[in-house]
Amino acid sequence: MTEKKGTPIPPTKPDGVITTQGNGQTIVAELFFNRSGTETFRDKLLKLILADSLRFSASDGQEPEKTETLR
Repeated sequence: MTEKKGTPIPPTKPDGVITTQGNGQTIVAELFFNRSGTETFRDKLLKLILADSLRFSASDGQEPEKTETLR
């Protein structure tokens, strides 16, 4: 099923769910995989972790300012 402009509609049930707790907050992430993508979830996650660690090391050991990232 697709929308008018050919954008796929995500399935109603996620492919996976990650739940984590910290600082009195619970974060729930629903994962939807792009079946036609060439990168794996592992590839994308590794890129995100490496980018975040570079930001952390570039800030002289202090945690960088929190920014909201929507992907």
